[in-house]
Amino acid sequence: GDRMMKEFAQIRQRGVRVQLLTNSLASNDAPAAHVGYSRYREALIALGVEVYEMRAEQPGTAGNIGRLGGLMGSSGSSGGVSGGSTRASLHAKVVVVDERILVIGSMNLDLRSQLQNSEVALVIRNRALSAEATRLIEPAMRQHAYRVKLQDNGAGLIWHAPEGMSLPAAVTEPDASLGLRVLVNMIGPFIPDELL
Repeated sequence: GDRMMKEFAQIRQRGVRVQLLTNSLASNDAPAAHVGYSRYREALIALGVEVYEMRAEQPGTAGNIGRLGGLMGSSGSSGGVSGGSTRASLHAKVVVVDERILVIGSMNLDLRSQLQNSEVALVIRNRALSAEATRLIEPAMRQHAYRVKLQDNGAGLIWHAPEGMSLPAAVTEPDASLGLRVLVNMIGPFIPDELL
């Protein structure tokens, strides 16, 4: 919402680096929630927030996902053979601030979590735990997530593949079917932020 965008703008004006890892449309189990985030995606990137979106199809097995310390979860598999692809979805709610504060819990950064749901979050002031969370999250951003940027010509977004993957850059929501992309675009204008 507008309040959170103002917070991000103030943080960026102070020169603070902000990195965001969230689900892509294809890895999100709640497309309506993706609508709420995607409304602000271009504006976040324009502010200088580094945006990463989890890739739905992960190479290897569910065991490989588990090695990321449980910050990523798998939800079924496609192919069903060892060494094939595993469907991944990010469910963790983790924030690391200034390498010294770790926030972890069930609360999403949305109005529904703030106003309607019963959510919790722990604020832990501990440099060692903050460093460990960062150690687990940063490789996930580089190796398992798309880096989302504004196109050079200003004509929308571009998704760059994770490090080491020879996938071409995409200019539409990667790994998401045309039907899902159309559905999200159709329902998006009718869903107020307060209900997401």
